[in-house]
Amino acid sequence: MIRETKETRVLVELTRGGALSVSTPVPFLAHMVETLLHYAGLGGRVEARTLRELDEGHHVIEDVGLALGMALSELAGDRRSIARYGWAIVPMDEAEATAAVDLGGRPYWAVKARLPQATIGGYPTYMFPHFVRSLASELKATIHLRAFGEDPHHVIEASHKALGLALRQALTPAERPMTTK
Repeated sequence: MIRETKETRVLVELTRGGALSVSTPVPFLAHMVETLLHYAGLGGRVEARTLRELDEGHHVIEDVGLALGMALSELAGDRRSIARYGWAIVPMDEAEATAAVDLGGRPYWAVKARLPQATIGGYPTYMFPHFVRSLASELKATIHLRAFGEDPHHVIEASHKALGLALRQALTPAERPMTTK
């Protein structure tokens, strides 16, 4: 899956398991995408490049979320043969995150996290909910995240771990085919 705009070029190839390689011009974004995919039990590669510098990473963060959502949607297939739902609670030092996912085909997102205005490894914290929205819209998934803690790095990382675990559960092959209702 390739997403190319005037601002960015993003390549995402996902596999169930296997080696994982993530490269983006925003170091903290690369760390979070790698964390998300690792906890989701996925391998493959994600490569993002900035083609035009316009802001502090907004376009690359958004486009990685969109491309990742498209690739995950493709991996989910027709969605009748997967568990569809997943949830997880992850503690990380003083932070805690809860994620719930429905891969039923209806995009919606809700992020409840208090984050200070800060930049972590080139990643402005205000972009975290936007990344989740971009992911949910192309994955055609409902994603709910709630997180709290003192260190914004820990809050965002715990959220990515919880979301990865929830996606792992939701993408698990179903014992019997599901229907969307």
